Amino acid sequence: MKAGIVSALALLASVTVLAQDTRVTLRAGRLIDGAGGMSENVRLTLDGARIASVDRLRGEVTYDLSEFTVMPGLIDTHVHLTAHFDADGHTHDDPDETAEQAMLFAVENAYQTLMAGFTTVQSLGSVRDQYLREVIARGTLPGPRILTSLGAVTVDTGAPDEIRGYVRQLAEDGADVVKIFASASIRDGGAKVMSDEQLQAACSEATRVGLRTVAHAYGTESVTAVIEAGCGGIEHGTRFSDGVIELMAERGTYLDPHVGLVWANYQEHKDSFLGTGNYTEAGFARMQDARVTGYDTFRRTVQHGGVKLIFGSDAVAGAHGRNAEELIARVNDGRQPPMDAIISATSRAAESLGMADQIGTLAPGFEADLVAVAGNPLTDIDAMKAIRFVMKGGVVYRPVAP
Repeated sequence: MKAGIVSALALLASVTVLAQDTRVTLRAGRLIDGAGGMSENVRLTLDGARIASVDRLRGEVTYDLSEFTVMPGLIDTHVHLTAHFDADGHTHDDPDETAEQAMLFAVENAYQTLMAGFTTVQSLGSVRDQYLREVIARGTLPGPRILTSLGAVTVDTGAPDEIRGYVRQLAEDGADVVKIFASASIRDGGAKVMSDEQLQAACSEATRVGLRTVAHAYGTESVTAVIEAGCGGIEHGTRFSDGVIELMAERGTYLDPHVGLVWANYQEHKDSFLGTGNYTEAGFARMQDARVTGYDTFRRTVQHGGVKLIFGSDAVAGAHGRNAEELIARVNDGRQPPMDAIISATSRAAESLGMADQIGTLAPGFEADLVAVAGNPLTDIDAMKAIRFVMKGGVVYRPVAP
């Protein structure tokens, strides 16, 4: 059994004791509320799993976080919790791996993600996410709150009517969102692969059955088609014109670009990916090109100021628990203002998930999801790697070390 799983199981006895109905108070030396506000020496009062009040500091507190910056639990809108390296260190391609072994890797990834301060994630791709979502929701294992697509709509899903049927089936199976592959993988060039009719069928049917949509799309042609089809969000993007930026701002489309961690992780673990599928030398060269053009596109989008930028890391094998590195890259290299970057990973991310009234903001009535970091991320975004305290739903999963 892997070390992360052992740690997660051992932690259960200590964390469940803290999930009580009594009122708990915290002192925040600095508080970033997730909606753009910042204050100092604040007291938060929790009533069970929710925040009861946020007011001026007075009296004794249960948790003294006066040396830290407290903010809402972070939200990553694009992860792949089942993606992992096999025992030999290679990206998963072991045909003999059992379902039980695969789930243990996913549990470890979820645990690492929670310990990194991410209390909610959207995992885009695997049907196994459903089982992980349920066991974590029961409080049986520590991990972030999970939303999942269970699968994806692709060009091979079929004609428009077949796509509509597949979307209905996803809804019946319990999907939280519909993921759509409008473009090919960037390692295969990223060209548009789905027809306008297919995209319209996927997005309109998802809307009809009450599901959100996010589309994997690269380039002006694909991103434009996705927006005009009425899809709610763009994943990746990487390269598109200023006209597309205007269109996204006009339509209120959410954009989750990936500029830092995903490319750095692939390069760092290149030997672990090479030789599997389209992980070829040519594929890696295309990813390097995407990294360069992606920063240019991201900076132009940030400068525009009207696009709903949200946070997602596209965490795959090797990146789980490192999610905040993407946020740091967006600020340090992408020139996104630190407060806006934090908002993109809190209240705006919650809004994109349809959970704006539940998570992502430190205010009365919201879930008691909180993290504390050493330092001030508004002046040094690298502080986001210095997680010192994690609470989800009123339960402390990472207490401050003595």
